[in-house]
Amino acid sequence: MKTDVDAHKSTAAEIRRRILGSRDRIWRIDDFEGSGDAIQGELRRLVRAGELDHVRRGIYWRGRKTRFGMTPASEGGVLRKLVGRHTAIGAAGWYAANLLGLSTQVSPIEVLAITSRPPAGFSHLKLIDRSGRLGRRDERLNELEVTILEALEGWETYVEEGAEKALVRFRDLILNEDVRVVRLAAAAYSEPALVRERLRHVLLFAGMDTEADRIQRAKSKDTRRRALSVFPELASSSATA
Repeated sequence: MKTDVDAHKSTAAEIRRRILGSRDRIWRIDDFEGSGDAIQGELRRLVRAGELDHVRRGIYWRGRKTRFGMTPASEGGVLRKLVGRHTAIGAAGWYAANLLGLSTQVSPIEVLAITSRPPAGFSHLKLIDRSGRLGRRDERLNELEVTILEALEGWETYVEEGAEKALVRFRDLILNEDVRVVRLAAAAYSEPALVRERLRHVLLFAGMDTEADRIQRAKSKDTRRRALSVFPELASSSATA
């Protein structure tokens, strides 16, 4: 019959096995099964032994060991682990445009848009509160999908490519196997009218008329004109449609 001591030893051994066999990974207490005391006790022992870094409450990092110590955790990775699966995250600003191949400008820090209140304590991240964009969360958009929406919104400011090349690039991104177009269109209801209009026209350009028709048109002609001004060949005919 297993005693509490045996259970603690078993839990500790399993934690050590998993953590010591990992590299460049963030761990949370709830990644492990067993009593809370046993889990926290073993994690503390691994931190003292230099095998693990404690980066935030309940979050640990196992990097690669060098002669200068353990390689540090990415703040972006810590954020993703901290906010959990129910928060939609994606790149924004120059960071988004560069990641999507729409700009050669390199952002000095990660700029991330998240659908929850941005947590404090990150020195190398810029976090944008998108808690009002409920569609992103409801449809559980992935990072590429969120990044596409952010790039569409910041087109005038951050996209360096010419209109035709940028439109083709957005179409190719929409056709990526990691983009779930039905979910992206469904999530658009909580996006600004500017973003909805641009997404709609990218979908039309990609031949996805059915998905485009699911997106609510911008009511204001001025908004439609501004939205379509980034691809002038559509602006004059579509803004008044």
